[in-house]
Amino acid sequence: MGQDKDGSHLDSTILLLSHTSKLVDLFNDKLAIKSNSDPRLIGLDQFYKFMSDWRNESLESNDQFVSSKLWFDLQSMCLGFRSMVAVKQAQFPSSLIKPALVNQDGVENHFCQVRSCNGQNNNPTYLKQESTQNSIRYGQTTISSKSNVGKASDSSFSACSMPTGKKSQNP
Repeated sequence: MGQDKDGSHLDSTILLLSHTSKLVDLFNDKLAIKSNSDPRLIGLDQFYKFMSDWRNESLESNDQFVSSKLWFDLQSMCLGFRSMVAVKQAQFPSSLIKPALVNQDGVENHFCQVRSCNGQNNNPTYLKQESTQNSIRYGQTTISSKSNVGKASDSSFSACSMPTGKKSQNP
């Protein structure tokens, strides 16, 4: 068989699962974080260190580590959340952060609108992108029902509407 009968070959898998389960628990937690020394943030730091150590051990072989895109996302999540907590605590010391309420809906909402306005084009020209950005900024409506910015209005204005340069013929 060649495998350890005591199950020690699963130790690293169990360690990965214990770190990732703490991470899932953190981002599903509705209890507020009140300080930078919160034990959940220490768990986040431990996860980041575990992943960084794993990355450093597997530098010679890319197939022994997660994909570069996943690694980038994990770094962004860990470092970004840690930084957000640090900045928020420094700027507003009595503030609270509920990890379960922190999400990227606003960012996803924006990029969904960009793709929508560009006809699902992944490679718009600069002028098309500029036009799309301006129309979203100046006439944005809410797409996500989970956002905290309100509901989309029933106006006839579309976030992709751009002035045609023609004056309207009002009677």
